[in-house]
Amino acid sequence: MAILITQNPTIPNMANNTLLFTVTSSQSSQPQFQYVADLTDSGSATVLQRIKQQPNPSSYGVFDFGQIISNYLESDNSWKSAPFTTAANVAKRFQVKMGEEYASSISGSPLLYTGYGPSGNPAVTASAIPYLYTINGLVDPYDKVNWNFPSASYYTATSASAATTFSYQHALTNAPLSQSIQDGEYATISVINGNFDNSDAFAQDIYWMQVNVYNSAGSNIQNFDWFNTDGNGGDPRTTFSDYWFDSGTYDAQTAGTQLLTIGVGPQNFDDAGQTLNTSWAYYTVRLLGQGDDGLENNNGVYANLRYIKEGAACGYDGVRFAWKNEFGVWDYYTFTLQSDSAFNIERQSYEKEFVDYSTTSTTVAYNRERRGSAQFYNALEQVQTANSNWLTQQQSDWLKELFFSANVYQQIGTDFFPIVISSANLVEKTNPRTQKTFQYQIEFKPANQLRPRV
Repeated sequence: MAILITQNPTIPNMANNTLLFTVTSSQSSQPQFQYVADLTDSGSATVLQRIKQQPNPSSYGVFDFGQIISNYLESDNSWKSAPFTTAANVAKRFQVKMGEEYASSISGSPLLYTGYGPSGNPAVTASAIPYLYTINGLVDPYDKVNWNFPSASYYTATSASAATTFSYQHALTNAPLSQSIQDGEYATISVINGNFDNSDAFAQDIYWMQVNVYNSAGSNIQNFDWFNTDGNGGDPRTTFSDYWFDSGTYDAQTAGTQLLTIGVGPQNFDDAGQTLNTSWAYYTVRLLGQGDDGLENNNGVYANLRYIKEGAACGYDGVRFAWKNEFGVWDYYTFTLQSDSAFNIERQSYEKEFVDYSTTSTTVAYNRERRGSAQFYNALEQVQTANSNWLTQQQSDWLKELFFSANVYQQIGTDFFPIVISSANLVEKTNPRTQKTFQYQIEFKPANQLRPRV
């Protein structure tokens, strides 16, 4: 034995987490010994980062790749998914390869070894995981399971292409299962798709998206659906008739197809060619698996959400926010009450002589338009406030993610613009029956301010 990996993260996992690898080596007593770890993209020999570490007093090496991996992940601006979008930047596959370095004497030059024995680049990988699949989210220390993201709450590999009965809520969000939404607004949910061991039998196979639309009387007035195929922006299926166990499906997964974003807002539907009936009052969205007949498995539910129509309040259109939640994907909410906008103006000036001493003429002409006070610096800062409607305890707790997020956008029309949340105030109201409601007022400003003329 040379290098042995005794601890590694589970998959799927979150990048902004403690992603621990523990290693030991039979060569750790060699002169100038160091453990060497290489981080690469899965399937690539290009080293993204190389770390060297001396053994601890017990001769072990402990590596945390969480902060390092987060540098190689970004966000996918997938607000307008219509209906499906796969991941490009927010989720990737990495591989950690362990090796060692030591010399023949204290004064000798150290050589790099693969970890199996011969010299060369680190090559020992954790046999329990084919790669380290991470999403650009985070994990609350109190939610962890043995250091790891509690993936069982968001990912279950069930028997694919089978008439299996189950009901999960595996969307990557802490939002309430019932949300309010307005015509013209975008919304998405994201969900882990497929599996991580290339099994042709078990997967979290997001096969079908079903939308049922209801009027205010509760009557079903409209239904439409989409299959998760590459033609609809999804993957890894090419047609709805593909079974999960077909070659070209289960073995065609990529890092991109293993995280699926699904458009569930009225504007997403409209962009995908399905406009909601004007009489809609609410609609439900279900994500279903595939049955043994090759069609949708109505008893195999991976997510079931409800969206309730909400109109403008008190003449205000509302302010629609989109923010990166703790899972690294997008959540949405509209502050429907009063919104205001103001400008802070900062100016600096200098005083000019009324007499033009730099005249280019033989005489100085009298010019009543000549400016005495002239500005050389002029900066505008737009500041806006928005007020939420009264919120439940669950909604209030969930919206804290909006204030904590460093990646927030405002939907204006059908476009999204980056903003910065500068402050948030909470009003708590308790009625005589001890029922609590909450209201938020937030102050925000555009990330790109107007550029005035000087």
